[in-house]
Amino acid sequence: MIKVFIARGPEKGRSFLIKSDVAQIGRSSANELALKEASVSRKHARITKKNDQYFIEDLHSSNGTWISGHAIKSGEKVPVREGDPITVGNVLLSLGIECPPDKLPTRYSVTIEPPREAGDKRLSVIDRRAKQKKELELIYEISLGLMKSLDLREICEKVLDSVFGLLKRIDSGFVFILEPESGKLKKIVSRSRNGGGGEVPKHSRTVVRRVIKEGRAVMMLDTEKEDKANLSDSMEEIGVKSLICVPLLSHLGTKGALYFQSLNVPHGFRKNDLFFLTGLSTPMSLAMENALLYLKSKRAEEKLGKARDNLEIAVRNRTAELVRAKNKLEKLSITDGLSGLYNHRHLVLSLESEFKRAARYGHSLALLLMDIDYFKNLNDTYGHLCGDYVLKTVAGILKSNVRATDLVARYGGDELAVMLIETDARSALEVAEKLKQAVASHAFKWQTQELSVNVSVGLATAPKPGIQKPSDLVNAADRALYQAKKAGRNAVVLYGLEKGKAAAVVKETKTSAA
Repeated sequence: MIKVFIARGPEKGRSFLIKSDVAQIGRSSANELALKEASVSRKHARITKKNDQYFIEDLHSSNGTWISGHAIKSGEKVPVREGDPITVGNVLLSLGIECPPDKLPTRYSVTIEPPREAGDKRLSVIDRRAKQKKELELIYEISLGLMKSLDLREICEKVLDSVFGLLKRIDSGFVFILEPESGKLKKIVSRSRNGGGGEVPKHSRTVVRRVIKEGRAVMMLDTEKEDKANLSDSMEEIGVKSLICVPLLSHLGTKGALYFQSLNVPHGFRKNDLFFLTGLSTPMSLAMENALLYLKSKRAEEKLGKARDNLEIAVRNRTAELVRAKNKLEKLSITDGLSGLYNHRHLVLSLESEFKRAARYGHSLALLLMDIDYFKNLNDTYGHLCGDYVLKTVAGILKSNVRATDLVARYGGDELAVMLIETDARSALEVAEKLKQAVASHAFKWQTQELSVNVSVGLATAPKPGIQKPSDLVNAADRALYQAKKAGRNAVVLYGLEKGKAAAVVKETKTSAA
């Protein structure tokens, strides 16, 4: 049996006894321990108990699993002692016994590995956490700017500009470089949010040297709750409340460190900030490495002709790496550019996944296909810009009237789709009617012209006889949509099967004749 104690989160103060030696944690109700918290993935982690020893395995979750403030690698069973604090998203728990209050983590750390050789496709824990599309785009944009400069100070200032713009609670930041010949730590640039009145901001050199030596990124959320052994005299003198320090690693070794601190309030950072900065460390290290090589070639140009050629090759290779990263981002794009909804490809993939999950766990799955009534007339009468406006507005109405777990997509042209997870036919009909009414009641106005916009909705649900695969569900919803338009439009039709023959139930709002 597994005993779980919740120290922080929606179920704070509760304990759970799971009568099994293997239990899965996640947001989905299908898990042995369901945590209704947005930061927890649907399938987040797995707990195993063997011979009175607990193990935990992260299941490639979005926000990671942490033991005593240290991120663990996904896909590996990690032993954990009874009472050790385990962070799952924003939920903190312990196994076996309650976590003592003095063991609750205020410090988080991540071990950073140097960049792997080309062809090694394994992802580090940082690579997996940085796969959020927005973070990847930001890291790519910063990296592209860095690769355009070979001035070391300019590179560091660009990074500080980007980080200060993103993390609003930073009071001061620093970039350090480890001089390759002397091994001395040198400050390249520093920045104070309030300008510092002309004074150079202070920092903890002890923390920076420790991070560079261990190759581990460190985040202290609240220095007042830290073990005094982890703090330096300068931190107390400066009044540091929270800090992040990240080593800068490349193939050639440690290049330096990024250091940011908050002097006004504790908890100035989040775990996502730590992941973002560690994701930024590699491209910054590469850019700094290029700058140092270029500086060295300038000072001894007559002796370093061969080194100059190697530098040009390195720049081309790294530029190619950035191009490959850009192509990867484009491939990962799942959004329709006009409507802002998910695109057709993502809908198909999600539908296949949810169809299998619904079949496995006996859940209902509903699919709505809808057309904007007389959309071609709108385009012909008012132009395609008006049609684009109507399509984007309807998309926004749909997104704002469904759950966060549901999926709204552009199926093609003026046809939109809504996938309702764990929703039966009765509930799906209510949602479809709600969406139809929301569109009909919205005040559409193009230039000075008020527009009347309605939608026809075809609805199908699974499981159902005759619907054995995702394409069957799509075809059923499409046939129901055809019936809705045939019935006069501005209608909702539920597709059903009775004795092998198609049956359609029309549910529409009666309107008086004009």
